[in-house]
Amino acid sequence: MKVVLANNLGFCKGVERALKIAEEVLLENKGRKIYFYGEIVHNALVTDNFRNSGALMIKSPEEIEEPGIVIIRAHGIQDEERKKLTDRGNWIVDCTCPVVLKGQRLVRESERPVIVLGYKGHSEVISLSGSSNSSVIVVSSPQDLDDIAPGKYRGVVQTTFSIPVLNEIIETGSKKGIEIELVNTICRASIVRRTCVENLAGNVDAVVVVGDRHSANANELVAAAKRRGCPSFLVESEDSIPNEVFAYDIIGLTAGASTPCSQYLKVKERLESIDNGQQ
Repeated sequence: MKVVLANNLGFCKGVERALKIAEEVLLENKGRKIYFYGEIVHNALVTDNFRNSGALMIKSPEEIEEPGIVIIRAHGIQDEERKKLTDRGNWIVDCTCPVVLKGQRLVRESERPVIVLGYKGHSEVISLSGSSNSSVIVVSSPQDLDDIAPGKYRGVVQTTFSIPVLNEIIETGSKKGIEIELVNTICRASIVRRTCVENLAGNVDAVVVVGDRHSANANELVAAAKRRGCPSFLVESEDSIPNEVFAYDIIGLTAGASTPCSQYLKVKERLESIDNGQQ
């Protein structure tokens, strides 16, 4: 089986920055209580590596019994959660992606009601929504606009949100009298990776995306290939490749922005070991 790598894949700069900071904190503070507030990035392998290094994973400030160092995930947290952490005597190390920090700032400073355009329940969307004292509306699809009153709103976009869905929401909102002053904070790295996948999809039999099933950017890469009419599969490891993939002769391979190089190279090696479509 032939494997063609996408021109751009794997860690983005925001993820690289977050992991570098976290690794330095662990190295320089051995023996101290170190907590990760949520998954630092959406990748189980990365999370497990930090957990095996002695770090504790928490989902709320209330879980902390002994103050220590709290590493904030790349997707950020709500302002209220941050205050609770500092009030309890913790030292915060902020690994929030700079693009997400920009989005949070835009939400805080907005004089208009805010619409966050992103996937409901995603940790980044939750952090953006919690960056304002006023009510923030989350919109994931055009249908979510049905209950919104006509008027002027500021729109802040999740960094890994679908561009086609975003455009559809803006168009639908315009027809309903919902004017969204859009601040497009979709990460450039996400855009570049999707473009590379779209180009790849036209020259291979199928696309394999290596990434965590909870990763929005990895799932969007799968969707980008499918929009080009190319069969596409999300796999988390070399052991989770669907049998269906082995029927293709030429596979395009890419990886989400939270996927380590070692992870996707193992998938590449497994695919290349297949001869004539046989396992």
